[in-house]
Amino acid sequence: MSDRDPEAKRAGERHRGRVQPPTEGSRESWTLPIEKLAVMNRLGEVGADGVADRVDRLGIDEVVSEQVKSGYVTPEDAAMQFSDEDRVGVRVRLPGAPGGYVLVLFDPASANRAAAAMLEDADEAVAQADEELAWSTIQELGSIMASGFVDSWANMFDERIDIATPETVQHTEAEIVSAAVEAGDDLGVYIASQLHVPAYDIDASVYVLPDTRTFLKILGQLEVGSIQR
Repeated sequence: MSDRDPEAKRAGERHRGRVQPPTEGSRESWTLPIEKLAVMNRLGEVGADGVADRVDRLGIDEVVSEQVKSGYVTPEDAAMQFSDEDRVGVRVRLPGAPGGYVLVLFDPASANRAAAAMLEDADEAVAQADEELAWSTIQELGSIMASGFVDSWANMFDERIDIATPETVQHTEAEIVSAAVEAGDDLGVYIASQLHVPAYDIDASVYVLPDTRTFLKILGQLEVGSIQR
């Protein structure tokens, strides 16, 4: 996997110095030191590599990792951190550790081109295809990308990470992220990887929103130097 925009990637690494979830009721508050943010960004890079490897098996050459960022989001401030532009894609639940959800989202034009690439056909043909087929194709690709991301973590941790059946989503990026956070009891920490497929001009975003406490326990055992790409 190549990096088309090193500056964007470095910007992602500078995204925040600390992650500080707000205190809500009995929820404890904590801060995440900057060195753990570096670990989160490295995990995002490892996940992006996993996506590239999985997509490459489909005959789609070169997936470029453009940016990795991490942080903390609540349903209320999702609109300040994420785009109000339309997205389509999938939401995949992680039943076991690290818990939470994986989102794979495309802008509508990229989704159309992604479906065309999967069907080995032209954009015009996809536009005329049955809508159910188009959604099924995006669901399949989203599931493949989500699996590639979490499988790379599973291989690194030498642990199995199960994923549930993906469900399709369509709304603004902010609304999709907000809904995912609201769907869990302890979600908010996120890792986001922005990907680009030059051959088909496809832009995709992969977001991991793990169970916060479970993920922080995992982070506590990791250092940047111990994570191999």
